[in-house]
Amino acid sequence: MKINRIKFSNLFHSDAIQKSGVPRKVTVSNSLLLTLALGTYLNSYYQLRIHIFLIFILTATFITLIYLFDINKKNLISYFAIIGFVILWMLIGRIFKIQYIKGIKNIYDWCFIYNGDNLTYNQFYGLGVMAAILVSSSLIMYLLHCSKKVNVIIAVIMPGLLVYSTIQEIDIPKLTTGIVIFYSFTVIVEFCGKLFYKSKNTVNNGIATMYLAPACIIIALISISLPSKPEPIKWNGVKRFISNVREQTSIWMTQMEYFIDKTGHEFSVTFAGYSDNNKDELGGSVKGNKKTTLIIKTQNKSTARGYLIGSIRDTYTGRSWEKSDYNNNLDKEDYYYDFYELLNAFSKEKESGRDLSNMVKKRNYEIEYHDIRTRSIFYPLKTFDITFRKKVSLKETKQGALLFTKAKGVGTDYRLQYYEMNLNDETFQQMLRRNKDASFTATENELKEVAEEIFEYNTTTFHIDVDNLKKELDKRAENINKYYTTLPETLPERVKNLANEITKDYNNDYDKLKALESYLNTLKYTTNVTKTPKGEDFVDYFLFEQQQGYCTYFATAFGIMARCIGIPTRYIEGFVVDYKVVKDNYLYEVRSNNAHSWVDAYIEGIGWIPFEPTPSFYSGRYAKWRDLSANLDYENSSYNSGDLSQIPSHYEGLLDQVKNESVVEVNHKENRQYTVAILFIILCIVLLFGMIVLTYYGVLVRKYERKYQLASNNIKLSMILAEILRYLEWSGYRLSKEETLLTFAERIGDNIHFNQTNFLQIANLFMKVRYGENDINDKELRLVLEFSNEFRSYLKEKLGKRKMFFDRFVFLHFYQ
Repeated sequence: MKINRIKFSNLFHSDAIQKSGVPRKVTVSNSLLLTLALGTYLNSYYQLRIHIFLIFILTATFITLIYLFDINKKNLISYFAIIGFVILWMLIGRIFKIQYIKGIKNIYDWCFIYNGDNLTYNQFYGLGVMAAILVSSSLIMYLLHCSKKVNVIIAVIMPGLLVYSTIQEIDIPKLTTGIVIFYSFTVIVEFCGKLFYKSKNTVNNGIATMYLAPACIIIALISISLPSKPEPIKWNGVKRFISNVREQTSIWMTQMEYFIDKTGHEFSVTFAGYSDNNKDELGGSVKGNKKTTLIIKTQNKSTARGYLIGSIRDTYTGRSWEKSDYNNNLDKEDYYYDFYELLNAFSKEKESGRDLSNMVKKRNYEIEYHDIRTRSIFYPLKTFDITFRKKVSLKETKQGALLFTKAKGVGTDYRLQYYEMNLNDETFQQMLRRNKDASFTATENELKEVAEEIFEYNTTTFHIDVDNLKKELDKRAENINKYYTTLPETLPERVKNLANEITKDYNNDYDKLKALESYLNTLKYTTNVTKTPKGEDFVDYFLFEQQQGYCTYFATAFGIMARCIGIPTRYIEGFVVDYKVVKDNYLYEVRSNNAHSWVDAYIEGIGWIPFEPTPSFYSGRYAKWRDLSANLDYENSSYNSGDLSQIPSHYEGLLDQVKNESVVEVNHKENRQYTVAILFIILCIVLLFGMIVLTYYGVLVRKYERKYQLASNNIKLSMILAEILRYLEWSGYRLSKEETLLTFAERIGDNIHFNQTNFLQIANLFMKVRYGENDINDKELRLVLEFSNEFRSYLKEKLGKRKMFFDRFVFLHFYQ
């Protein structure tokens, strides 16, 4: 009788043990714990800012899906479900016009530029990264935990890692620590229990482990309640190793590109870190990284940041900057005339008896190309001498940029000398304000005298043709005023009105330019921006709708507003030299994320003068030469700050009027977009999970019904009885190991009956068929089936349809 009872119990219980000997429920729980621990740790380390509840939901969902596939991997329905899932997401993408590949690419690129600050943080991208981490780690953990040995090995290693992190002062989230401690204790306790009771078959080690679980939980809670540092994990050694490997790999790839194609392109910020699908248009997503592009050597650096020109453009189309093709009819390069125009201005100042001692400084750079391939020659404004180590062929664009005839890459180096203007000096600024007379009046001797005294330039070996120089400068000024003041016909009138309103109280070009610069310095710097909508002017949309962006936005807006008031400007893209990124003595790294854009304005009679409308770069551009504290870190300076002390008071009200109407709306719109995106993802996950559960349930039902239809009446009776016994458990009656089916039925008595049939009659019928020689007939089977159906209907009303659905789902799963 005992043997028969055991066989009968197998009708509605399954062992659920994998071939490896590890119960699947143990595999699921262990992999869930470690995946949750890893997800929590990486969420803290990378500052993804995902709520722990959402991490738990995602982890549980992915582990459940993997588990369901594992137990049904031999069933074709599982593969159809996967295919259906893919088709579903493709349909969703088509309906909502979601570009999955572009989204994945954007998330990948975001990982290289996100440094933990609020400005570069994107909640949607952070959720995408966390989902990818949890999917991969869930699969790995599930596969690893299919082996008992791996469980024990992981349980031993994990505490060792916690000890190592303590020695190395590495901070780990408390939740991660608690999960690891609980996991390790439970696995080790179970393993030790099996070793200790290996020869004693009467001891149930699983029960012992269950009773020890609360103690493990208490130990874990005590452990995580101890004080800990709030700083995130550093892993500086690992990060340096990864950075070195990535840098060297990037250099090899750049070299391969160079050997394949030596034609190359002129530098632009698009391939240095700022880009979008359409590289001909301004703005869009940012994909910067920290690879070293240039190495600068200098022993007389300034306290202000260095600026290296890479490319120059002069024509604004409404969506982009382009280079016009015109004939300037000049004999020499633009930098030659720019130098002598400034020299003429200084000779006038000297003639007026003003102090010129602290207005310019001669400086030098040795520039070496590292991980970059381009035709552009990088040089500062007011460069007057460039020396190449090897013989090269180069040319100058109409706009003044210097180019190699063929692309150059790693190993290319040259030396240059330039004059840095003291842009923060009051004497220099006064010169810019009062230079209304742009005529060239200096003689050759006056020019040579100023060049030697102020610029420390040896003039003994050359002759200056003053008359021809004057003609060339006049011709150049005419070209600049013609080609560098053009505006697109489609430029909205309100851009011009805003520029005129900001500058109406100033009577010289310099103060007007500073007013425009100060206005833009009050807008918000961020790399988290969307593409300018089609049909919208880039500057107009930035000033009146978006009101936030990065250097490309600020520089373009400044250049166009200056043109609106008649001042010539040119748009420049290049690099900013941050002297805090020190490679060695007098060696400084220029990285890809130091790519920058700014504007030079032409003040006739003086030449090209740089301006910095981008807020986070303002202080570095105008730092006093002896004010070391002003040399702020390029990456860590506040993106919202600028030198607000120079904002003209007369248009502060105008600024509020233009900004406040849309800034709050933009912020609320962004928040709504993030919230909707997150809710949409959660909804899709829930719907997907529901579809998989319903599909799997349908498979189980069909499989059970097919088995029932093909079975004999006696087998059908056993199948129905298995369901009835489960219904009895919901009613508070459970068959114990000490009871036979008849004694169990007698204990229930007439408490459970439907249609004048009680469970004792069902039990007697089963025992007669099981131990007799007669088969059950159709009438008797129908009686049992009606009892089961009535019992199920009763429980649905009492417990609810959802609870009974879940119970039947579990029953069908384990029964089969």
